[in-house]
Amino acid sequence: MHLPRIEVGSTYRPQYSFPQVTDISNARDYARVVEMPYDTGSGLENGQVYVANDSRFTAGAYNQALTTFAVGGWNNTGLERELMLYTGAPVMVSKRFNYKVWTNAEALKSDLTDDIRAVGGDFKEVRLGNTEVSTQVANRGLIMVLDKDELAEGVMTENDAVAYLTNRLKLNQIRRASALLIAAAGDQTYTWSSAADADANMETQINVAQGVSGMDPNTALYPRSVWTLRRTALRALTTAGGFANAGFTEQELASYLGLDTAARVTATYQSATATKTVVGSNKALLFRRALSGMKMDPSNIKYFWAPTGGGGPISAFRYEEGAKRVIVGVETNELLAITYSGGIRTLTIS
Repeated sequence: MHLPRIEVGSTYRPQYSFPQVTDISNARDYARVVEMPYDTGSGLENGQVYVANDSRFTAGAYNQALTTFAVGGWNNTGLERELMLYTGAPVMVSKRFNYKVWTNAEALKSDLTDDIRAVGGDFKEVRLGNTEVSTQVANRGLIMVLDKDELAEGVMTENDAVAYLTNRLKLNQIRRASALLIAAAGDQTYTWSSAADADANMETQINVAQGVSGMDPNTALYPRSVWTLRRTALRALTTAGGFANAGFTEQELASYLGLDTAARVTATYQSATATKTVVGSNKALLFRRALSGMKMDPSNIKYFWAPTGGGGPISAFRYEEGAKRVIVGVETNELLAITYSGGIRTLTIS
């Protein structure tokens, strides 16, 4: 069977709906879409963050000390924890790789008599239908231009710059993961500004998700304002149960709902001048995330990554330009993909 080639950012639709994703084939196009300056190789301004030119990621510019610092920061920030809440365990792949999209109906197929073997015959052969998607990770990176005099005075260190760029890459990933899930989700609107059984609403959507996919979702994420509205609505019920549920910790709420994870998410980005926006805004997310780090783990979303030049998930590099400028940067190879859209739900809360 001939299988189509799927380019980075595009989406293959075998039987179910996947979100549209803008196809960005290079760093220059990405800079234009996100309205960030692009590293043209000259005329860089001190203190400005640029979308990195692919040619910067060379073995000669790789810096082990900065990479060690970046990897430590990569794994030990609140943003790392929050990204894993959206994507689950990362899956390591080569830069070009394939993954399978399984036919949901066949995963749950059952027949009361098809497992009986007739005398002299063979057992019935079962084959699972699937679609193989051929794709590749995207090379992503950012650089910052530093002045040697400011470095000498301690205004900023190279480690400070690497930490900032690392967190910025992580925040970008969280926003992309949230946007993919929201775009693929079925939505239901609820009002939690007055007395409402918010947890019963979530249980209803858990049942809807299970009815669509045949699998229980395992993760519910509540942006900061939604978490607050949930507690307010439950307390307004003025019942013993309402007061008890309003005081649940994240772990207690997960156990009550029968999920692996229920979490309050707080990642915040600058969406416009003087405007801060929490990722997800007013939408609670309900979905199934990967827990094993295996390509075939049944889940709605996957975080694929390929080793960088340093061998890990992120590399830092530095080089000098002219007499007074030092450029430091970080890079990563990753692809976030909706591998099955069935059963993803959002609760839009007013």
